[in-house]
Amino acid sequence: MANTNWTDEALIAGIQDGGSAREEALKRIYLLPGLREAVHRHVLDHGGSRQDAQDIFQEALVLLDRNIREGRFEGRSTLSTYFVAIAKWRWVTIRRQQGRYTDLAPAHYDAEVESPEAEAIRTEYRELFQEALGQIGDRCRQLLQLYQLDHSMEEIAERMQYSNADVAKKEAYRCRMRFRELLETNPAFAALLKNM
Repeated sequence: MANTNWTDEALIAGIQDGGSAREEALKRIYLLPGLREAVHRHVLDHGGSRQDAQDIFQEALVLLDRNIREGRFEGRSTLSTYFVAIAKWRWVTIRRQQGRYTDLAPAHYDAEVESPEAEAIRTEYRELFQEALGQIGDRCRQLLQLYQLDHSMEEIAERMQYSNADVAKKEAYRCRMRFRELLETNPAFAALLKNM
């Protein structure tokens, strides 16, 4: 029976059912718009060749299939996000094995490689934070960035041209509350928190 409504749930069910349903689901994932491009862009941006990118894409598909069949995919992100996270994680592993890891982000040097799902969730968090920061206004965004960088209220008052540190403190509180409200009223952020 042909499935014309390929949601994430339908793709997962197809893979778990096995046989021709699994083959069709994997073919649909293979052809998902933008997936191949996202993996290729990441590998090429991080020192790989076109052949490396193609290999990583294929390996990610195999790993996705296995993770779904073994019940490792917990559904805390979309399949596409999860797939790209698997590909990134696989590329980091290969780079380490080849001893070519040095030109990746310094944050990776000492840290353990996280699971693809954890990476996917962190990516979604970052995107939601950026979206909320984009909505609070330039002045609040600048103030929160200074606050996050551990500037004192006196320094913030001077930089932002507030009359004193108390005014800066009140503005920082107001901006934090506005930012928090934007996150709490975002249904995507609420869903992400619920799945933590």
